Amino acid sequence: MLASLRRTIAHNFSLKLLSFVLAIGLWFTLANNPITEVAIEVPIIFRNVPDNLGMNYERIPRAQILLRGPERAVRRLQPTDVQAEVDLTGGRPGDRIFSSGSVKVHTPHDLQVLSVGPEKIQITFMELRKSAGESNPLTH
Repeated sequence: MLASLRRTIAHNFSLKLLSFVLAIGLWFTLANNPITEVAIEVPIIFRNVPDNLGMNYERIPRAQILLRGPERAVRRLQPTDVQAEVDLTGGRPGDRIFSSGSVKVHTPHDLQVLSVGPEKIQITFMELRKSAGESNPLTH
């Protein structure tokens, strides 16, 4: 019985040792990199703005985004790594309220979006009148 146990342990010993070392290394990596949360505020980018629309607002709309991920990734995070955008395809003049759910957030792959605020964003759109040959500066 003891001989059988020794054969079992000795069989593929190098692979077993390698697996053990990798498991210990992975455990140390994960144990030393706790999960952290961070709040970041970024301007909202409006995509697909129709040529005839302009936005009327007192200040640039911003989104407050709560992120969760490994502490190492949170420490490396730069404000330019996160984008909040709203699609304006088919937009018309007038007041429009966007819910936080309509804000699409782009983050580094190892971070998770927990929440987006404010709950509602109100923007007034106005129709732009263009003279002949003039282009919309918002689309460039």
